[in-house]
Amino acid sequence: MSRKPLCTLLLLAAHAALTAATLTVVKDAKTPPLMNALNLIAEGAGFYKAENLTVTTIASDGPVDARRMCSNGKGDICPVGIEPLVAPPAPGNVPLKMFLARMSKFGYVIGVPENSPIKTPADLKGKKIGVHSANGTSASFATESTLTASGLRPADYELVTIGLDAAALDALTTHKVDAAALPLYEMLPFMVAGTKLRIFRHPTLGDVPNSGYAAAPAVIAEKSDALKHFSRAIVKASLLVRYNPALAARALLIGDGKPFTDADLQRKTAELTAWEDDLPAAHPDNRRIGAITLNGMQAYIQLMADAGVIKAAIPASEIVTNEFIDFANDFDHSSIRQIAIP
Repeated sequence: MSRKPLCTLLLLAAHAALTAATLTVVKDAKTPPLMNALNLIAEGAGFYKAENLTVTTIASDGPVDARRMCSNGKGDICPVGIEPLVAPPAPGNVPLKMFLARMSKFGYVIGVPENSPIKTPADLKGKKIGVHSANGTSASFATESTLTASGLRPADYELVTIGLDAAALDALTTHKVDAAALPLYEMLPFMVAGTKLRIFRHPTLGDVPNSGYAAAPAVIAEKSDALKHFSRAIVKASLLVRYNPALAARALLIGDGKPFTDADLQRKTAELTAWEDDLPAAHPDNRRIGAITLNGMQAYIQLMADAGVIKAAIPASEIVTNEFIDFANDFDHSSIRQIAIP
């Protein structure tokens, strides 16, 4: 039997070591661009490359479809809210686990015009509240939780479907609804452009992130090393936003792959600056950036169970893991200040 020379084997081994790990992120095609900001920044700033990763994206038709694609093996990573993960998966699909937070705070907020007489969430009694869809979406779950914690019952208000982006804010500013309950990142572009809103956060879970990156247990087991490096790239992206929003905005636009102007750069810089307190690196010296608070998540799951959104409160550990957080933060955070992007 012929044997390869030792030098050939060493070259093959070196080549294997240099080959980038590959991951596929399932991107919700209906989601506003800012939701994917950290992914795009990680790509445009070269953080994926620095972590020896090749990350591709595939489109889904909404969060339910994204979860299904990750459950049945068509994608590795699913950016998603925790709400769909709490419900039992469809037959033939496996449950997913969230391994990294995309925020440092509860993502869904309630906005009212700044001149509105509504001063607190409790003042929404008897009011119409706009959500993406009033038919059991993550937004309606999160909104019901916020209002329940504010002392309101479902019979005390009406959830109204207002869609996404400009259509949603138009429903609010033209007084078709009294309030809009949406992710903060959907409101930011309009607030930066001059729409003045008063923002209400969850009364008890405002500092509990409820969205992040999830994967099937098999992917977490088989691609754990790649997921560690993916998590570190996202932590670096969130730090870049905190240290230098203008540079992060440039990386985001580069990662998006479309031509952009100085005006585009200025607008994205303003949006990221307004959003940075809600992103994972709100406190850049924190060595647990991206971690998900199990106690806070358990409290949210219990609220959903109490409201009848789910049948029973499952342990948060069944849908959340922080096993990659130490690795993701094991570098000099301040080094991100020094990077240069063309």
